[in-house]
Amino acid sequence: MTYFKMRFLVKPLKELVLLPQVDTEGIGDESEKLHRLMQEAEKALYPECNEFTKLSFTVALYHIKYLCNWSDKSFSMLLDLLKKALPLNNTLPNSLYEAKKMLKDLGLRYNKIDACLNDCMLYWKDASNQKSCLKCGASMYTSDNKVPKKTLRHFPLIPRLQRLYRSSVTSSEMRWHKDGCMDDGKIRHPANAEAWKDFDRLHPTFSADPRNVRLGLSSDGFNHHNDIKNSYSIWHVIVVPYNLPPWKCMKQQSFTLTLLIPGKYQLGNDIDVYLQPLIDELKLLWDGVDTYDSLKKESFRLRACLLWTINNFPTYANLSGWSTKGALACPCCNKETMSTWLKHSRKHCYLGHRRFLEGNHKFRMDKRGFNGHVELGVAPQSLSGIASLTQMEGVEFPTFGKESDKDTGKRKRAGVQNELLFNWKKRNIFFELPYWKDNLLCHNLDVMHI
Repeated sequence: MTYFKMRFLVKPLKELVLLPQVDTEGIGDESEKLHRLMQEAEKALYPECNEFTKLSFTVALYHIKYLCNWSDKSFSMLLDLLKKALPLNNTLPNSLYEAKKMLKDLGLRYNKIDACLNDCMLYWKDASNQKSCLKCGASMYTSDNKVPKKTLRHFPLIPRLQRLYRSSVTSSEMRWHKDGCMDDGKIRHPANAEAWKDFDRLHPTFSADPRNVRLGLSSDGFNHHNDIKNSYSIWHVIVVPYNLPPWKCMKQQSFTLTLLIPGKYQLGNDIDVYLQPLIDELKLLWDGVDTYDSLKKESFRLRACLLWTINNFPTYANLSGWSTKGALACPCCNKETMSTWLKHSRKHCYLGHRRFLEGNHKFRMDKRGFNGHVELGVAPQSLSGIASLTQMEGVEFPTFGKESDKDTGKRKRAGVQNELLFNWKKRNIFFELPYWKDNLLCHNLDVMHI
């Protein structure tokens, strides 16, 4: 966990050495912390040292500490040794406590939220004082001690978006999608896409201020020990601000880690349980939060929206709620998916892709090269958010969690008997966002899997 925290949230050392000029006037309660941080970034590690400052060297040491699993005692001993080896008037922290106190102002804090081991619920808000799950009855703690069985790490999104406007340099770059993006009919940036333009047409008050942030979300599981023999996996949820120019918005330092979900098993549809803190923040950001713009030296109401998600095909199913397995696996074709069951292979074969070609395309008349039939059908219409909600209307989906039946040992599932259910497995949590049902494109597949 700590490695990915440092990897996604700490800027490269070169940027820490040459931090952009930050205007601290008018920021409010954070101005004192920011001013103190800038002072540490300007102090040389020792006289005539041009390579490191006090801040950059401390961050480098702290990064190595987490990468190499140093203990707190070994880190303190190293600080003592370096303190003696460097010139007497060096600015190196005297202790681990002093180093943590300085790095705390970087804003790398996160919240720990305990969760049910069976992925039923989070112990937060009204359930923060509960000691056992309200759904499956499982205890929150281990049997030996008072250590929670499962803990979600939540990295607040709002302060990290506000920090983008603390520097006049990044504040100017956050307007690039409006001031610097060319509109010549080519898609050079998400701002040139039809989904972005359609969102602006539906929400003119949001698009009126170019400082409002458009976000993309991505999630996937990874093996944190880099051992393919180990089945334990952790899930991360990353958010990317699309306001930045294309050569910056997709760089590693622009990614914002918002959630780190522990394993050990795949989350499946239960990922919505862990997305609740992020969705709550997105609701607040849609209404707006007070933020200081260091470029214009004024406070404004910062708003943000989630345009879409980008994932591989299995995660697409987990986030959208449409199962990418079975006879109706295609989320674009929806109920009009054309599939054939291969008896001997015991799997589905998906046909009908020629429907998306032009009407006079030669492949439509090619029987021998395909399935022995002429294709005269038309491409199905893409399903809108409102149409998705209509299909799910009145359907009672299974509750979240992996509680097992004592008799069969299999997961309990609510009886869903609705001929219009198609391949829906849940009503995804993104529909709680007031604008989500109107988005032209809600979910995407990443380029690597295409």
